[in-house]
Amino acid sequence: MLKSFVRTLRGPTRDPRMAHISRPLPRNLLDEQVLEAIDLALAENPEPAYLVETLPAALRKVTGHDYEVLDRTTSDVTGSFVKASVMIRDGAVGLWPGYAARAYPLLARDARTEQARAAIAAGAPGGEGEARKPGWEPPPPVIKRRPTGTRAPAEVGQDAAQASE
Repeated sequence: MLKSFVRTLRGPTRDPRMAHISRPLPRNLLDEQVLEAIDLALAENPEPAYLVETLPAALRKVTGHDYEVLDRTTSDVTGSFVKASVMIRDGAVGLWPGYAARAYPLLARDARTEQARAAIAAGAPGGEGEARKPGWEPPPPVIKRRPTGTRAPAEVGQDAAQASE
């Protein structure tokens, strides 16, 4: 009880390693235990994208309790922005019904994903010339044409000036 009171007053840790952990943490899991588990998990594999695989064993070693670790990695379509993060849960608390039936993506990007992303980027407008896909060029500019037999406003003004002379 005293630890939870101190944690309430002190607030969450500002350690940069906690950037890979989605808040809130389970009730009985302290930030210090999570930091120790992150150190163990990153010692096994330094790539943060694999925390989903390495963190559960590290948490079990540090706390002696089985926590569920879910992937919360976010990225944009091109893959230029990727933020690897995980969520630590204690059992099925807060599990919504469709979550178990989700299509789970790959944990970390493999070479095929990177090749496909590079091929799409190369075929996009502005990519290499021979790798461009047909039909990806922007449409030609719109040229406004006057119907035949009509005169431009400047010509109408000239006729009015000549008539007044």
